[in-house]
Amino acid sequence: MTNTAGNLLDSVIGEDTHLADADLQTLLQLASLDAMRRAVALGLGVEGAQVLQVLLMLWQQRPVSRRSQAPYIVATLDAHLEDLTGLDTVRVHEGLRQLIGFVRVDDLNLYLSGDVELSLEPLLSGGDGDLGARLDRFWRVSHVRRRLEAMVEADEAIDTYLSQAEARVPLAGREWLAMLQARWRRFEENRRFKAPFNAHEVVDHLSAFELEVAELEAIHDGLTGLLGRTCEYPVLFAERHPVSTGSRLQAMRARPHVTMRPVIKGRDRLVVIK
Repeated sequence: MTNTAGNLLDSVIGEDTHLADADLQTLLQLASLDAMRRAVALGLGVEGAQVLQVLLMLWQQRPVSRRSQAPYIVATLDAHLEDLTGLDTVRVHEGLRQLIGFVRVDDLNLYLSGDVELSLEPLLSGGDGDLGARLDRFWRVSHVRRRLEAMVEADEAIDTYLSQAEARVPLAGREWLAMLQARWRRFEENRRFKAPFNAHEVVDHLSAFELEVAELEAIHDGLTGLLGRTCEYPVLFAERHPVSTGSRLQAMRARPHVTMRPVIKGRDRLVVIK
């Protein structure tokens, strides 16, 4: 595995990720499916597959504090594996022996005695080394799709607010309205990402995209505060499609270069103004 691939895996699900909760859990589930698929394809036996299945579940359930310190380590006891798999002691130990060569074990004697501690890193980072890139792309596209939905709704809300502004804003609010109108015009003139949106292209410019989303959010919320009706529920941008702090930080970070799959010809394309 190249250093770039390893760095990318760490930045998505390892010690360098900003992701947490549901966002991270989804990626851990995908990584576990990939690990199981690869192990079975490489000849892992029946008992080994059953033990690995449980170990992957335990890996997903680890507290965030332990995950950040040793992101690919799983530690448990053979008795616990017996309870969770329903296998007897002999078959659990056979499964553990079958796993040797697929995972990293630092203390083999302790491991074979039933005090199990292993690293899933060889299984997750082996093969084509592209798991990090696949997880990164899955998260980025999912994140962008949520943000694009919020952007479209915010654009529509801003258009509605501005069409009503002259009739509804009292004299005391005209200066604030004029400032928001000017800010909106500047945003529209300098906007890099315009409809028709395509998530597959936005993922390559995610930091710049997040900066535009932040400006759109400020304008939208300013107009919502000025013109939102109290008899209706005025919705702030962050309430349209909530995004965690970790996801926003992950989107703003630099990453090792990854070549993305080309967009299918003929689909609506995002206009990117360079």
